[in-house]
Amino acid sequence: MAIGLDQRLVLTSLLSNASRMTELAVESRHLLLLVALDAAGSLHAASRKLHVSPSALSQQLRELEDRLGGPLFLRQWRRLVATATGRRLTDAARAALADLSRAESEARRLMSGTSGVLRLSTSCHQSYAWLPGVLRAFAERFPDVEVTVVADSADAPSEALLARKLDVALVTGDTPRARGLAYQRLFRDELVALVGSEHPLFGRAWVPLEALAHEHLWSDARALEPHTVLGRALALAGVAGPRKLTPVPPASGVAVEMARANLGIALVPRWAATPLAASGALGAVRLGKRGLALEWQIATRVGEADPALSAFVDSLVADHPRAPGRKPAGRL
Repeated sequence: MAIGLDQRLVLTSLLSNASRMTELAVESRHLLLLVALDAAGSLHAASRKLHVSPSALSQQLRELEDRLGGPLFLRQWRRLVATATGRRLTDAARAALADLSRAESEARRLMSGTSGVLRLSTSCHQSYAWLPGVLRAFAERFPDVEVTVVADSADAPSEALLARKLDVALVTGDTPRARGLAYQRLFRDELVALVGSEHPLFGRAWVPLEALAHEHLWSDARALEPHTVLGRALALAGVAGPRKLTPVPPASGVAVEMARANLGIALVPRWAATPLAASGALGAVRLGKRGLALEWQIATRVGEADPALSAFVDSLVADHPRAPGRKPAGRL
């Protein structure tokens, strides 16, 4: 494809700028030289700090001055003193070396897994009720690792993991699998209907799935998608869906409050429904005689060997809602 004169001029300019960026006069060894000379005041004293011979340092200084086109240090009495140009470069060198030192320390901490950011998401907002205990235990071991909850990735955790927008995700077994991700089983639970104390289904141990055809469901619209536990079960039972669906944000808590007000039903995991029903204002009802099983899993990228990530996964395994000896979560 032919290009015009203007395009050739722009391309030439860009290539020239890129070439200049890769041909900086000042190298990392010069940064050390400038700071050492400014602090020590002589080539001999600087050579002892840098463990380089005075003649080698003198050659480096002449080389740098030749590249820049002027003197950087002048001899006053028995001491080398920076010129205005030398002072500007020395101040910049000192700042650059300090920044590099901090970056190196942070890199070492990241490599050892003792510092950094761990990004988490979950496909079920009720999970946030039991995460604080996990976070507290993890923070004791890794106080410099910040755990960030990325709620926006709950809709597509697999994609977010592969795009490195997440480091770990709590998902259910009906989450579409993706190559490049590893899934570790966490615990088995079931999806139940949450109803208020005045709802006709309150007190029932279970209801057939066909009963949902007469109910007002408050839920995330994704709960009825074909790949989900409920979506597949309704399709097998020949049920098109609930009488009415009001989509609500999963993390808002609206669905639970609407159920509490006897204005419809909500869908929650059994482990979350149990403490909610303790007051008697809500009841958990199994969907179908055998229930709708949920397999909770931890999703991470294959091959990740970060110590902090491994420790966080261990914390999730040790402190999930079905872990032995764990107290049930409180009201959501």
